[in-house]
Amino acid sequence: MRGMGKGSGAGGFTLLEVLLATALTVIVLGAVYATFFLVEKASSSGQQSLLVLYEAQKTMDLLRRELEAAEGPMTVVDKEYFGKHGSTLSFTAFSPKNGVLSKIVYSAKEGDEKNRTITLGKELQAPGRKPQEDDLLEDIDEFSVQVYSGGKWVNTLEAGSPPEDVRITLRIVFKDEPLTLEETVTPRIGKQL
Repeated sequence: MRGMGKGSGAGGFTLLEVLLATALTVIVLGAVYATFFLVEKASSSGQQSLLVLYEAQKTMDLLRRELEAAEGPMTVVDKEYFGKHGSTLSFTAFSPKNGVLSKIVYSAKEGDEKNRTITLGKELQAPGRKPQEDDLLEDIDEFSVQVYSGGKWVNTLEAGSPPEDVRITLRIVFKDEPLTLEETVTPRIGKQL
């Protein structure tokens, strides 16, 4: 019987070789598994940050368009929540949401007390319709409104017509860092272009 003796090159693995191969396979699969979930978590976090930025830019764009169409009385009240600016802005304009001339109120209110953040809300009040309220942005750091009136910027105003300019400041947290969006809007209704 040839090939059955010791050192004859029989084609098998020893128990030690099988155990070593199994251990290496487990280590490699564990590393691949951990890497996959780290990449998945980073991707999800990045998408969430981009969503917050998108919502903030969309809110600023809507606010700009509505302010450009503002007419009639305008009120701005500056408040503080957790030591941060949180304004209330009230004006009349055509709202694309309900399709009629409406009183539009953007207001900051206390949000998450633990993280000391603010929530930005919007209310539409149209004649003969039930008021509509929405929370636009949660967990913001600041919503501040200033108006240019009488040759200076003021934080509080009650006027019978829109002022010359309105400056909106919105501060959010983007990728764990504060990001400030700011825009100056000129109401255009009743003014020469």
